[in-house]
Amino acid sequence: MHKIFLRLHERFSTKTKTIVLVLALFIFSSFVFVYLRFLDTKNFTNESQRFFVERVQSVYTEILKRTEFFYLNRGYANLNSFGVTSALKAKNSSSLKTSTEFRWNVLKKENPHLLTMAFYDEKGKLITYLGENTLPSININSAMHGFWLDPKFIYRMIVPWESMGFIAFDIDPRFFLTEISELIGLEGLIFTNKEELVLLKNGNIKTIFRASLGSNETIKDEFFADGFFYKTHTVLQETLDNKDFKFYFFQNITPYKERLSHAIYENATIVMILAIVIFLAMHFGFEVLIRRIEELNATLEKRVAKEIEKRVVNERLTKEKEQMLIHQSKLASMGEMIGNIAHQWRQPLTHLGAILIGLELLFERGKLTTKNLQERIKEAQIQIKFMSETIDDFRNFFATEKKMASFDINKAIQNSTFLMDSALKNNNIKCEFIHSGELFAYGYENEVSQVLLNLIANAKDILLEREIKKPFIKIESYEEDNSIIIKVCDNGGGIKTNPIEKIFEPYFSTKHASSGAGIGLYMSKIIIEKNSFGKLNVSNSDLGACFTISLPTP
Repeated sequence: MHKIFLRLHERFSTKTKTIVLVLALFIFSSFVFVYLRFLDTKNFTNESQRFFVERVQSVYTEILKRTEFFYLNRGYANLNSFGVTSALKAKNSSSLKTSTEFRWNVLKKENPHLLTMAFYDEKGKLITYLGENTLPSININSAMHGFWLDPKFIYRMIVPWESMGFIAFDIDPRFFLTEISELIGLEGLIFTNKEELVLLKNGNIKTIFRASLGSNETIKDEFFADGFFYKTHTVLQETLDNKDFKFYFFQNITPYKERLSHAIYENATIVMILAIVIFLAMHFGFEVLIRRIEELNATLEKRVAKEIEKRVVNERLTKEKEQMLIHQSKLASMGEMIGNIAHQWRQPLTHLGAILIGLELLFERGKLTTKNLQERIKEAQIQIKFMSETIDDFRNFFATEKKMASFDINKAIQNSTFLMDSALKNNNIKCEFIHSGELFAYGYENEVSQVLLNLIANAKDILLEREIKKPFIKIESYEEDNSIIIKVCDNGGGIKTNPIEKIFEPYFSTKHASSGAGIGLYMSKIIIEKNSFGKLNVSNSDLGACFTISLPTP
C-alpha cells in the first residue's frame, strides 16, 4: 500500500495534487454545510409538527371545556323553566316531555350530534327522555360528564337540580371530530378497539387509516399512502368505564418532505457547480502562477546568494566586534588589575625601601653586623613573599574556568573585596559586607567575582569623582525564591542616565572619556545573563545606585 501511494505521489504533479486536495476539502466542507442545512430544515419541520400536535391537544381541551359549559347552562336553563321543576319533583314523565320538547328541538338544531336528553330522579332512575334510547339508570356518585363505551359510545353531560333529580345530555363523539376537523383542517377518526371505528364520513380516511397500521396492528407515526406522506397526531382519552380510546388525525406532510428533498438537491447542485468553477479557476490560475514562479525563480537564487553573502559578512563583522569588545574588556580588566596590584604593592615597596635605607645607615656608621644584615634580609623576604602572593591571587582571580559549578558566593564576594581593599582604604571608602550564612550559587565563580570587582571599582570611581563625604559601599547577599541575590549599593548620588538601563549598552560610559571605555557593564551583563543564566539589574535608591545580581541555585 505504501508503494502504491509513492507511485501515485510521483506520477501526479504538485499542481494536480493541490487541485485535488483543495477540491476535496471544498466538497467535504460543502457537504457538511448541506447536511447542516438539511438538519436545520428538518428541525423546522419537526418544530412545525410539534406545534401542530400542541394545537390539536389545545383545540380538543378547549372543545371539551366549551361543551361542558354550554350544556351545563342549557341544563340549568331547562330545569329552571316553567313547569319543569314541578314535573321533575312529581316524576311526571308526560309533563316533562311536554315542557321540554320545544327546547329539545332547539338544542337538536344547534347540535345535530345531540342524541338524547333524559331526566332522572334523585336516585338516578330514568323518568323519561327525548331522542334515542338511553340508560335506565345512572350512578349518581360517578362523574357528572365524560365519555362512555358501554353500552354505546357516547359523551354524557349530567346536570343535577337541587335534590329533585338530574338531566342528562348524550352526545355523539363525532361532534368532537367535527369541531376539531373544522378548526385544524384535518379529517380524523376515533379508534375504540380493533373492530370499532367512529368516522365522520366514509371517505379516504379509512384507507389512510389502514395504511397507517403496522405489522402488529399499531399505528405508525409516519407512513406513505396513495402517493402522500402522512404524520399521525394522537389524542388519548379515558372513558368513565375505565377504557381508553384515541382520536387520530392524519396530517399530509408531503410538502415538508418535498422541502427537505429540494433543500438537498438544491445545495448539492450548487456545490457541484461551485466545484467545477473552482476547478477551472484553479487550473488556469495555477498555469499563470507557475509561469510567474518560474520567472521569479530565475532571479531568486541570485538574490538568495547575495543575501547569504551579506549575512556571512555581517556575522563576521559581528564576531569581530565581539572579539574587539572582549579584548577591550580584557585590557580594561588588566588595567584595573595593574592598578590594584600597585595599591597592594605600595606598602611593601615602602617597607623594602626603609629596609635598604636602614642597611645603608648602619653600613656608613660602621654598625652593620651579620645579625643586623640577616634580620633585614629576613624582613625583605617577608615583603617580597607578600608581593609574590599578591601576583598569584590576581592571576588565579582572572583565570578562565571551563565549566559551571556550584560555588560559595560569600567567598567570591570576599575575594573581590580583598583585591580592592587597599584601593578602598587608601581613599577612605568604607566597604560593608552583610550576609546570612553560607550561600551557594551555580555558575562560573571567577567570572562572577570579576563582575563584582567591576561593580565595586565603578562605585569607587563615582565616589571619588563626586567627592562624596563619608563614602561607603554596601554589599549584601541572601536567598530569595530559589535564587541567590547580591546587591552592591553606594551613596554616590545615583545614575543620572534616562532610561537607566542604557548604561548596559556597549561603549556607553558615565565617566570622563579618559577614565572609561564603556564596556565594563556591558560585559558584566553578558557574563551574568548569558554565561551564568542569571540577571543583572540596576536602580537608584535614596542615597545612590544599587546593582542587583540574581543567580540560580545548584
